[in-house]
Amino acid sequence: MTLRSPVRSPRADEILPSRGTVSANRVDQAHETISQLFCEHRLSPLDHREVDMRLRSAHDAGVGIELLDYGEAVRIAVPQGLEEFHLVQLPLTGRATMEVGNALIQSSPDVATLPPLDRPFTMRWAAETPTLIVYVRRDRLTDAARALYGVDDAERLRLGLHMQMGTRAGEDFMRSLLEHHDALEAGGPEGSYTRRLTAELLVARLLQAVPNSASSALATWQPAEAGAGARGDALVRRFQAAVDAGVESGAGVLDIAGELGVPLRTLQEHVRRATGGTPLAMLREARLRRARELLVSADPTRDTVTAIAERCGFGHLGRFASEYRARFGETPARTLRG
Repeated sequence: MTLRSPVRSPRADEILPSRGTVSANRVDQAHETISQLFCEHRLSPLDHREVDMRLRSAHDAGVGIELLDYGEAVRIAVPQGLEEFHLVQLPLTGRATMEVGNALIQSSPDVATLPPLDRPFTMRWAAETPTLIVYVRRDRLTDAARALYGVDDAERLRLGLHMQMGTRAGEDFMRSLLEHHDALEAGGPEGSYTRRLTAELLVARLLQAVPNSASSALATWQPAEAGAGARGDALVRRFQAAVDAGVESGAGVLDIAGELGVPLRTLQEHVRRATGGTPLAMLREARLRRARELLVSADPTRDTVTAIAERCGFGHLGRFASEYRARFGETPARTLRG
């Protein structure tokens, strides 16, 4: 049985609350700020002469989250496309549109837009449309597509122009986005492993939630043969051994798949057939087991649940405690106290 908790979009005030807010009331100020963060563009107010822009931003290793609100209705024209990075733009309230050639995409809290890299586009944002933006550097996404799908043309990766948030894949994307958000908010060098894992999952979920050229190429991909059970079991055993050995090293699912010399999609298929689960679930289980080992052997006068959770890649203490209790029938603090 698979348990899926409901996921809701956050409110604007819940996005990156620890980060400073950059404000701009003049169009030229807002234009300069966004040009430096993203790319050159033309910004034009539609109803008033000026704007009331608010921006919060956090980036780490080519993956970032932004909250951007112009306050007023605006038109944004990008003449060259994004070129070196991908964006997912989701209005938390309000409405927006994006025009790419003859295509017009209506955006809302239910539909995110993904501007193209290689074509001009124009957007219109209504007044009071705070927008949650996910930034992914182009090379991060192409590396993930190569690992996830095992295709050779990842450098020519093309994404669809929108994401339906109400689908299962859209909900999974939002779930991973919120997890990465929490990891970024936690910050600190001790959370770098967690941020790496959550960013890796976020990029993979993005590819799974949006039609793209790499997934289309899967028409030529063949899953493991029905008679390949022994090979599949061997691959799963190798993966399990690598997971157990790498819980505290920072190795993620994509890293381990690369070390094993298989595309992530192939690994997922073997794990599904052998266990009914996913590689990520195996990794999280290994992290929980390691956390329990450390808690059992820890000195409660010197060690803390938080430090042990972060050591095992858990950046959100409340979520870790919930998963730990569901798995072992007691709280991490109770295990630590012995």
